[in-house]
Amino acid sequence: MNELSDWYRALGVSAHKSYLQPFHTSAYFAKPLPDLAGNAAYRFFLHADGVGTKGILSYLWWKESQDPLVWAHLAQDALVMNMDDLACAGVVEEFIFSTTIQRNPFYIPDEVVQAIIEGVYAFVAQLNQWGVRAEVAGGETADMPDVVRTIAVEAVAAARARATQLIPIRRPDRKVEIVGLASFGLASYETSYNSGIGCNGLTAARHLLLKAEYAKRYPETVAPELPTPYQGDLHLNDTLEGHAVGALLTAPTRTYVPILRDIYKECRSAIYAVIHCTGGGQRKALKYLPYTLIAKTNFFPLPPIFAVLQGRRPIEALFEVFNMGHRLELYVLPEVVASVQAIAQAYNVESRLIGEAYPIETPSRLIGEFAGKRWEWASV
Repeated sequence: MNELSDWYRALGVSAHKSYLQPFHTSAYFAKPLPDLAGNAAYRFFLHADGVGTKGILSYLWWKESQDPLVWAHLAQDALVMNMDDLACAGVVEEFIFSTTIQRNPFYIPDEVVQAIIEGVYAFVAQLNQWGVRAEVAGGETADMPDVVRTIAVEAVAAARARATQLIPIRRPDRKVEIVGLASFGLASYETSYNSGIGCNGLTAARHLLLKAEYAKRYPETVAPELPTPYQGDLHLNDTLEGHAVGALLTAPTRTYVPILRDIYKECRSAIYAVIHCTGGGQRKALKYLPYTLIAKTNFFPLPPIFAVLQGRRPIEALFEVFNMGHRLELYVLPEVVASVQAIAQAYNVESRLIGEAYPIETPSRLIGEFAGKRWEWASV
């Protein structure tokens, strides 16, 4: 462990998951498989992801606010974490979802499970209203009090797409621009302010921000192995720029599929990579772009939930865990930057020219420097 990751490991989690690297062999953000129907013109995808420990925050906020909407948001989280990974590979329609809900029934009553299931169907109905075809195949529920302390929600997404629709990740052969799409704000297809927190780093956010009293009031939300849980100074009902901390931490993960669908129609040939900045935060692209210098020099001003984390840990460590303001970035030729930004703006999603990426041949060292607003990496 290096000193930047020590604090995260101490919470029992890892941002980089190096044990997965030998299995990453695809030139796509999500792995395409041969078509199950045997049609060489199509590819098949099966993708799995979940909400991580965001379910614990949903539980805490539900206990404090009694707002049942938090469970619909959690359902959206599970679906979007899968769907937007697939969208980075070019799949922007015809999704089939299945979910798994694991609960501790001593803390999570039947009506919560029902609310999550209803949230799955409601979000899929919303997707279809946006013209994104999707179906629910079903799912599984399990009562597992010896395994799950509160609740865990995962999903699997299946999709079939024409091979010509896919967006392969291409190592830049020239300078390309990095356009980031904001994870925060109020998109035209959203109904309330989105903090941008997504589904990554929630263990860190929970323990860095919330007061120690939550460990005493809700011991079911803490692993007994943690020596100092809940190290912060905030209550869930405290406000940041007019928004309750609990609402910010449980804001539903934004989907970029409506925006990407339009970008792909107009700019497909000019796209080198589309990266979903989830696990690994702003270092995510290193995994996919070998022999590339990535220079990010113009991050978004920190949204409230990320700004309050600043100072709790070194800022460079936070950028390795959280998306810090943009959860999606496109590596594109300069001539389409204006078009990409105009499409995002049509959906009221802020975009920003984050930086640039360059091809390199034989880097003598791995570069990883963060100074103010500049971060440079070279992947090998």
